[in-house]
Amino acid sequence: MLENNKNIMRTQAIILKKIPVREYDELVVCYTKDSGKQIYQAKSILRPSSKQAGHLDILNLVDFSLVQKNSHPIITSSFCLDTFRGLKSSLPALAAAYFLLECFDKLVFEGESDPKLWDFLHSHLREYDRLAQEGRAGWPVVIKSAREDLLKIMGYDHTLPIEQLANAHFKSLQFARKVVK
Repeated sequence: MLENNKNIMRTQAIILKKIPVREYDELVVCYTKDSGKQIYQAKSILRPSSKQAGHLDILNLVDFSLVQKNSHPIITSSFCLDTFRGLKSSLPALAAAYFLLECFDKLVFEGESDPKLWDFLHSHLREYDRLAQEGRAGWPVVIKSAREDLLKIMGYDHTLPIEQLANAHFKSLQFARKVVK
């Protein structure tokens, strides 16, 4: 994270999920390059006139500025670096990507920076984008391999059932199983 002055910081992140709060605001859960998993507030993003809404879409790689406020840091400006357009146009690739995002949401602790996890997430999304653009098949193997690799990076036994590890059901995994037969 680069500091421009005392209260404004810049960072790159991949958007994992968004949670609506108040009438027009959202909490943006993302995995940042410098600070790991973080939650930031996006003010007025749900207004029809919002210029940031398209940039802060789930599965986008973004660069943004943050201003520290009382509760969550606030995103003041954002710029989308990669939308992973090919990935988003393929249902199997999208299912695989959402599984990765849900893994990061449920298994990764907030505020713990890990360059290996950043590289893993970013490189896998780029690879899914490339595979989707090429129209390649084999998504069940891709998902299984990504799950095993992620668990190894996180220091877990790669044979453990991921839902048992997270103590939660993975809706994206259930969806992926239906889509990528």
